[in-house]
Amino acid sequence: MNKIHKPAVLTLILFLTFFFFSCEKDSPSQPSGPKTYFPTTLGSYWIYLNYDLDSLGIKIPNTENYDTSKIIGSKNINGKMATVIETRNSEGNIDTSYFAYENNKIYTLLSFFQNEFIPVGNSNQWVIVADFNSTSWSILSDTTLPSFDVPGIGTMTPTISIQGKKGNSTNIVVKGKAIPSQEFLNTFVMKIKLQIPNVPLPINLSFNVVLHLWFGENVGLVQRQLDPFKIEIPLIGGEQMDGNKSELIDYSIK
Repeated sequence: MNKIHKPAVLTLILFLTFFFFSCEKDSPSQPSGPKTYFPTTLGSYWIYLNYDLDSLGIKIPNTENYDTSKIIGSKNINGKMATVIETRNSEGNIDTSYFAYENNKIYTLLSFFQNEFIPVGNSNQWVIVADFNSTSWSILSDTTLPSFDVPGIGTMTPTISIQGKKGNSTNIVVKGKAIPSQEFLNTFVMKIKLQIPNVPLPINLSFNVVLHLWFGENVGLVQRQLDPFKIEIPLIGGEQMDGNKSELIDYSIK
């Protein structure tokens, strides 16, 4: 995970440093039959190398870590048969995520974007993170979250939305083999109203954060990148936020 040491005012965007999924080591294998971009077979797993990116998009030394993800089952959630993915990071922490693949669309639960800083409502709502049938779509409409106090700064009222867009088709090499892959972009639009004590008018902030996802034929997620970005805050100053990247290094599709 991307280690960010920033003022409390920036904790809002910590949820953007999530990783979709990653996995356990084995020789890569390809399934037969029709092409799919999101395998759902029990026991399939992926291994990813993760590292941070500086403001120029260059790898930051000594930030490497690994994630291991594995499909451990399925579960009916709100009318969809969800694929259950268990992820273990380099520190041994385990997380469980839920995805569904229907009609060339990849869904996840809105709770996937939620943490202690972003109490998104209706967290069991299914949202589309990749749509092979569309060029663009809305993942989450403008949602205003409860205001909260930031000690020493003021009161913040955040509004977030997430937009999806299909990107470029490309080949991504995994263990010497070129895998035809489709890029998707998830753009997080953050709007924050900051009310500072003894300042009559609120300060309005707005910035975007872009997450790239590449899904490979008959493999699943082959690469992921959160672009670095900068937040300009009047009266406080600007803060440069590191990005991060995940590269598939090994996998097995059962």
